[in-house]
Amino acid sequence: MKFKKVTLLGATGVLAIMLSAGVAYAAQDNNSTSISPVNAVTENGGAKDKVEKHHGCGAELAGILGMDANTLSQELKSGKTLAQIAAAQGMDANTLTGKLQAAFNDRIDKAVANGKLTADKAATMKAKTAAKATSIINKSWTGHKGGAGKSNVFKNVRQQIPALLGNMDAAQLKAQLQSGKTLVQIAQDRGIAKDKLVSDLQSIMKANLDQAVKDNKITADNATQIESKLPQMIERMVTRVDKD
Repeated sequence: MKFKKVTLLGATGVLAIMLSAGVAYAAQDNNSTSISPVNAVTENGGAKDKVEKHHGCGAELAGILGMDANTLSQELKSGKTLAQIAAAQGMDANTLTGKLQAAFNDRIDKAVANGKLTADKAATMKAKTAAKATSIINKSWTGHKGGAGKSNVFKNVRQQIPALLGNMDAAQLKAQLQSGKTLVQIAQDRGIAKDKLVSDLQSIMKANLDQAVKDNKITADNATQIESKLPQMIERMVTRVDKD
């Protein structure tokens, strides 16, 4: 199991993720067994190579607006929306929406060409790109940390899993995961029911979210949104097979 370094992204990085995340997650769904059960929750989008790709996307966004990427980042951090920034650059909202939609569609087409998406999945995603582009240009990104911020909130979860399994040795847990067992199977082998494991993980992750809000790492609204997705996140986490 590989645990990769999490790197926080700036405002343009958050928007870059919006350009590429749909393709990344759809590709992940098509290859779900290749994702580590712990990495799936704790390291979503945090690898250095992914960060570099997001920075490239940030430059793409700046290029669409005809401005420097650092200037765009500062404008977003000030609370301006993309629509407001575009207007100052002499570009109306409809033009910006069309350019963003084209960028989304181009990435989807490339994912299909590279075998990361099926044609059917691509068609479904393309049907939503206009709405996604409209949402992005009217959104304020002040204080938004995106996927990398969520990863940072949960970065200590994996260290706490051995304790949930009866103070299991971390090296032994890693070996069993690499052998193809899920967290549920490992827990059951140790007499711990799935419901108990899920409940304990949810308590830990909820506590992490509460602490992140207190530390001003995420907003209360961000925490509420993430918390609503915890059941699905944890289900994937405890049932996913590690094939690394």
